[in-house]
Amino acid sequence: MQNTQTYNPGLSSTYFGQVMAFFGFAILSSAIGTYVGFEYALPYIVQHPWVMFAIFGAELILIFTSNTWKNSEAAKPLFALFTFLSGMTLAPLIAQVSAEFGGAIIYKALAATAMTFVAAAIFAFRTEKNLMGMRGFLFTALIGMVVVGIIGIFVPWSNTFEMIFSGFGVILFAGYTMYDFQKIKYQSGMHPIDAALQIYLDIFNLFIFILRLMTSSRR
Repeated sequence: MQNTQTYNPGLSSTYFGQVMAFFGFAILSSAIGTYVGFEYALPYIVQHPWVMFAIFGAELILIFTSNTWKNSEAAKPLFALFTFLSGMTLAPLIAQVSAEFGGAIIYKALAATAMTFVAAAIFAFRTEKNLMGMRGFLFTALIGMVVVGIIGIFVPWSNTFEMIFSGFGVILFAGYTMYDFQKIKYQSGMHPIDAALQIYLDIFNLFIFILRLMTSSRR
């Protein structure tokens, strides 16, 4: 049976609390997924690369079908599954970076991500500027980065270009963080799971690009 509860426009402390509760749960679930992936699943993933593609495929299915399950009784388990799987996908990256540069760089990237994310969120809530007009630019930039990233799989680029690409990714997802938080502020008719999922993806990608930027700057 579907939950027919609706969410009225206008930011309220209750609504914002729901969003942040789902977001906090997403961070916790993702952290558990990273730990499980790093401590237990990594050897199997290394020996069977298809497993990572299967995880990515499951993530894409969950993202593109979120509008169909966000109001169902399975919403919370599927939300938890998505964030857990996304955490697992970080395990190979963290293992590679730790082996090359040491574990300290991971904590520095986490700290930089948290500071950037919080600063962007505060700016979005406090500024009087309407950031909704950023949507077209952000989406176009995202598509451009996806295309360049796919090309990079087949045509390796220099470390300098990696720094530029990663730096642009940091700026892009800082922009998305501002945009999504202001959308929560003015369009709180969104389901809390939708809003939490969007800002979770912002901080997830922000961390990846900050980590990539830090590692490329040390090479």
